[in-house]
Amino acid sequence: MFTSLLSIFILIASGYFAKKVKIFEQKNSSIFIDYALTFALPALIFDKIYHVNIDTTLLNIIALGFVSTILGACLSLLICKLFKFSKATTVSAVLLSMFGNTIFIGMPIITGFFGKDALNEVIFYDQFATAIPISILGPFILSFGAEAKVSLIQNAIKVLKFPPFVALILGLALRDVKIPEVIFNSLHMFSASVVPVALFAIGIGLGFRSIKSAYKSTAIVLCCKMLFAPLFFIAIALVFKVNFSDSTWIIGILQCGMPPMVLASAMIMKANLDSQLAVSAVAMGVVMSFISLPFINYICGLLV
Repeated sequence: MFTSLLSIFILIASGYFAKKVKIFEQKNSSIFIDYALTFALPALIFDKIYHVNIDTTLLNIIALGFVSTILGACLSLLICKLFKFSKATTVSAVLLSMFGNTIFIGMPIITGFFGKDALNEVIFYDQFATAIPISILGPFILSFGAEAKVSLIQNAIKVLKFPPFVALILGLALRDVKIPEVIFNSLHMFSASVVPVALFAIGIGLGFRSIKSAYKSTAIVLCCKMLFAPLFFIAIALVFKVNFSDSTWIIGILQCGMPPMVLASAMIMKANLDSQLAVSAVAMGVVMSFISLPFINYICGLLV
């Protein structure tokens, strides 16, 4: 795991360095993210979903992971209310506490620890516990703090047109169709660029200036998302006497504890809510993952 974390650090640091020496500007981060979301990630999703073996254990893990992050978000809401934060900050904290970076950070960490065979679980978890839910629930949650009204029809259209979602549907629909291997060779080339491009983009987009003004809310978000959510997962799993010797459950716990999602941060800034919290939570979340994920993994080791 530490080797994977070091690799992630180098890629993110390279992007941050490129911004500092003015090779790229912070706004250029969106170009790399758009490439990853439009080409590289859909290629990876289609390839893995087309070949994945879906079982009830994986579905249970996804459901439990989603429930655990909701509990973490609810805890974040209660703490924000206790501290009497503004509506914009509270809503932003809830969204950031609910959705983690389960693909761009989760994928290199999980595959580094469990091998490339774990990619199927990573992709499936990301789509059904993170990507699709944030596309549907994200605008609804933000509506509690934004002045503009939310159009459910417009959001549904955006979800249906979202390239990773299209790739997911096609991967499921064409599972029984024989596809030439040359197509997958091309998809593999695109897929190989997902992690380095996305992490480099995260590095370009990182900013630490807003941390001083949003340190309290940032701390709440990171604790609820990266510590309490996976602990909720473990607690519920223990109640149901889950067999932790199955590595798929450990993957689910680690995915549940990933740092706040970049897309959630972008949605908050676009809605003109607490942009300082959105930026600092993503930046400090990446830093905190070097401590929290080994800690969660250590606890998982005690359960096996």
